[in-house]
Amino acid sequence: MKKMITVFLLIITNITFSQSSILEGYINIGLEQNLVLKQKEFSLNKSLAALDGARGLFLPSVGINARYTRAEGGRTIDFPIGDLFNPIHQTLNQLTGVDAFPTDLENQHIQFLREKEHNTSIEFIQPIFNTEIFYNYKLKSNLTEIERKEQEVYVRMLVKDIKTAYFNYMITVNLEKLANSTEEILRENLRVNKSLFKNNKVTVDVVYRSEAELSELIQNKEEALKSKIVAAAYLNFLLNRTLDENINEDDIFPIEKMVNYSLEEAEELAIKNREELMQLYYAGEAAGNVIGLSKSGYLPTLSLAANYGFQGEKYRFTDEDDYWNASLVLQWNLFRGLQDQANVEQAKWDKKTVELQKIETGNKIRLQVREAYNDLLVSLKSIEAATDRLKSSQKTFEIIDRKYLEGMSSQIEFIDARTTKTRAELNYILTKYNYRIKRAELEQVLAITL
Repeated sequence: MKKMITVFLLIITNITFSQSSILEGYINIGLEQNLVLKQKEFSLNKSLAALDGARGLFLPSVGINARYTRAEGGRTIDFPIGDLFNPIHQTLNQLTGVDAFPTDLENQHIQFLREKEHNTSIEFIQPIFNTEIFYNYKLKSNLTEIERKEQEVYVRMLVKDIKTAYFNYMITVNLEKLANSTEEILRENLRVNKSLFKNNKVTVDVVYRSEAELSELIQNKEEALKSKIVAAAYLNFLLNRTLDENINEDDIFPIEKMVNYSLEEAEELAIKNREELMQLYYAGEAAGNVIGLSKSGYLPTLSLAANYGFQGEKYRFTDEDDYWNASLVLQWNLFRGLQDQANVEQAKWDKKTVELQKIETGNKIRLQVREAYNDLLVSLKSIEAATDRLKSSQKTFEIIDRKYLEGMSSQIEFIDARTTKTRAELNYILTKYNYRIKRAELEQVLAITL
C-alpha cells in the first residue's frame, strides 16, 4: 500500500507547492485510506495476477503422475500353445526316437488386466508454437494497463473531491466567524439602542428591530453550524475516518492568479495527460489482440511432450523398470463451423467502436477544459470585484456606525450599511473559495497539479 501511495504522489507532482500542508496531509490520508481506492487496488492486483498466469503459459509444465492398480477379472487372451505344439512335438519325438520335446503343454489363458501394476512418471510439456498464448498474454497486459489507468483516474477525482470538500468546510468555518463578528456588532447595537431608549432618544420600535436582527442572525448561525458539521462529515467520509473527527483549519493559500497556459495549450495538455484517453488507447490495443487471438484458430499449435518413469507389476525403481518417450504434438483445427471467422469480425467491430470512443472522449475533454478554464477565469475576476466591494462596504459601515452613535444617522441607514457589509463579506468568502474549487476542478480536467 505504501508503494501505491508513492506512485500516486508522483502522479500529483509538486503537490506541496499548490496547497497548504494541512490539505496536503489530508490528501495523503485519502490516498492511503479511501475505501473505493482500496477496492481499485485489489482489482489491479487481480489483473496483475492474471498477467502472471498468462506469462506462465510460455513456460514448460512439469508434473508427476503416479498410478498403482489392483485388478481381477475382465477380458482374457487365449493362446492355444498346447493345441499348436503338442502334436508337433509328438511327431518330432517319433521321428528322432527321443522324447526331447514336451507333449503336455497346456493352452494359456492370459489375463488382459494385470493383477498388480504401477506406473510412475515425470511429464514435461513445452509449447513451441502457439499464437494463442502470445495474444492472450498481450491481451492480459492491455487489460492490466486499463485497470491501472482507471485507478489513476480515480486518484485524480479523489484529490479533487478532497480539495473541494476541504474548501467547502473552510467556507462554513469562515461563515461561522463572520456570524460571530456580526453578532458582536448586533449585540453592541442592541445595547446602544436600549440605552438610547432609556434616555428617550429613540422609540421602542428601534429596540425591537435590533432584537429581531440579532435573532435572525442567531438562527442563521445555527444553520451555518449544521452546514459545518455536514461538511466535516463528508470530508472524513472521503478520508475513511470517523465522521465526527476534528478537522484542522488552515486558511493560508497561494495568491489567486490565472494559470500559465492559454486555452489552446490547456486543451492539448489535457489530451496528452488524461488517463481516460490512455484507457481507450489500451482498449484499442486489446481489441487488436482479440483479433489476433481469434485468428490463432486458423494456425496449428506445436508442443514437445516427454515422459520418464517406471512401470511394472512390482513397485520398484530399477534400471529394468524405467522407460522414456518423447513426442512432438501438432494440433490443427481445419474447420470449426466458421466460429473463428465470426470471432474475428466481432473483434474488428469492437476496435472500430473504440476508435469512435476515442474521438468522442477527446471532444468531451476539450469541452471540459473550456468550461473549467473559463470558470476559473470568471472566478478570478469575481475575486477582484468582491475585494473592491468588501473594502467599500467596510468603509461605508465605519462611517455610518460613527454617525449613528452620534445620532446623525437613522437605524435604517445603520442596518442597511451593516447588511451591505455582511453580504459583501459573505460574497468575498464564497468567491475566494469558489476560485480554489474551480482551480481544483481545472487541475482534475488537465490531469496536472497547478
